[in-house]
Amino acid sequence: MTRIELSRLLAFMPIVAACASGEDPTTGFGPPMATTMPATATMTTPTEGSTEPTTGPGSDMSSGAMEPPVPMCGDGKVEGDEECDRGGDNDDAGECTAGCKLAVCGDGLVLAGVEACDDGNLDDDDDCTSACEAAGCGDGIVGPGEACDDGNMTDTDDCTNACALAVCGDGIVGPGEACDDGNDDDDDACTAMCKSATCGDGTLQPGEECDDGNANDGDACLDTCLNAECGDGSVYMGVEECDDANLSNLDDCTVECKVSTCTDAIQSGGETDIDCGGTCKACNKGKNCVADKDCVTGACVNGSCNLPTNCKQLKSGLPSTPNGVYQIDVDGDGPRVPFDVYCEMTIDGGGWTLVGRSRNTPSAPGCADSDGGGSFGWRAAQGSLADDASAYSLDAAGKGLQFTQVLFGDHAGSKAFAGTIYRHTVIADFVDAHINTHYYIGEPTPIQGACAGGASMLSWMGFTGNVDTFHFRDVDGNGFGLTGSGWRTCYDTCVGGDLNGKPGQIFVR
Repeated sequence: MTRIELSRLLAFMPIVAACASGEDPTTGFGPPMATTMPATATMTTPTEGSTEPTTGPGSDMSSGAMEPPVPMCGDGKVEGDEECDRGGDNDDAGECTAGCKLAVCGDGLVLAGVEACDDGNLDDDDDCTSACEAAGCGDGIVGPGEACDDGNMTDTDDCTNACALAVCGDGIVGPGEACDDGNDDDDDACTAMCKSATCGDGTLQPGEECDDGNANDGDACLDTCLNAECGDGSVYMGVEECDDANLSNLDDCTVECKVSTCTDAIQSGGETDIDCGGTCKACNKGKNCVADKDCVTGACVNGSCNLPTNCKQLKSGLPSTPNGVYQIDVDGDGPRVPFDVYCEMTIDGGGWTLVGRSRNTPSAPGCADSDGGGSFGWRAAQGSLADDASAYSLDAAGKGLQFTQVLFGDHAGSKAFAGTIYRHTVIADFVDAHINTHYYIGEPTPIQGACAGGASMLSWMGFTGNVDTFHFRDVDGNGFGLTGSGWRTCYDTCVGGDLNGKPGQIFVR
């Protein structure tokens, strides 16, 4: 039996009861009264159970009024406390219920097509909301099984689309998270703190050799998350002395990240060879070099320490070298044999090589035939460097000695000059060009003292057919006092030059 049928039955039951008591079902009153009543009739009180209406003063019947009908739900009339009445269309699933009440959310009846549910309460904490909607995530109401419900379908806020509170590790990038891979593994691109894995975060990630969580390049882990090692350009404090980011020993920091020294048994720093040259002690013969000063020999020849090629190179390489006898090698490691020379290291910048010296002394100033004649000159050797009592001549042509300047003057019985000294510049191939002739040098440059005549001084030097001995003299004409071997000098009209008949010597560089 439906709710509507039950409602109609309940409404019909009073009618049946009235018929059973003799009442007229259409009026609700008892049988019809007599049309006439005795004038002396008096009001009688109906006996209990009587169906007759009460008459008398004050009763409705005395005025002829009828009792109002009883409202009946389902008769299609809205009467009494009915809110609606659609007759046979009343329905608990419709807008007007079987109890003639307007359907509302919370009445416990589900209005078809309007309400999804109706549990008879306005509680939002159960499966049916106060709006008679089935509770669900996204409705803005925190229902059963939901930790939150913000009424939207946005996963990037504090409440996810699953109505769960956003937390690191839920696989959703929420507020304050740089990433969220749904796990608590620190060895991938997203850490267990939902931070993007980066060098310096203190967590070792793929591709990192280390990660100490700091930006200090002076410890075992660089700020590039690579292990500190020699050659990375950062000094590992307490382990490395230096680190210049290269693998060369030829600077101030070696390949072992130690400061270069002159005793580290390797070629390091500015050294030209192992522990020598550059800023270290000079290298022995045969060691590598860059400049003359790198060598104890004072000569760097073709990148190797060797004997100097001349006195000038020795002076350049070792500026403090004193006057004395030294060995030179005019062609370095070439076929020529090294030989001894006397080097003058003080006059006019030094670096002069002695090539000729007369035996004459102040006590024996005579010149003629006293120096051995034709065996004295630039293509004949004579005498010894250790013997100042005899004449000396270096075979410059035979030895291959090269020079462009000549220094000449008197001597006082030794290899030291006495009195006037002159210098003259000659052509580079002087010996080859004038080996069989004499050379007019004009007026030379005075280095010490000077000819009183100055500009009138003329000088010749070189080879002639004369057999005169080595000397310095002022002469006129062609008798220059030059022998067939050369290294003879002669002056014309040098008044006061004090070279006439004096013992002399010649240096070249």
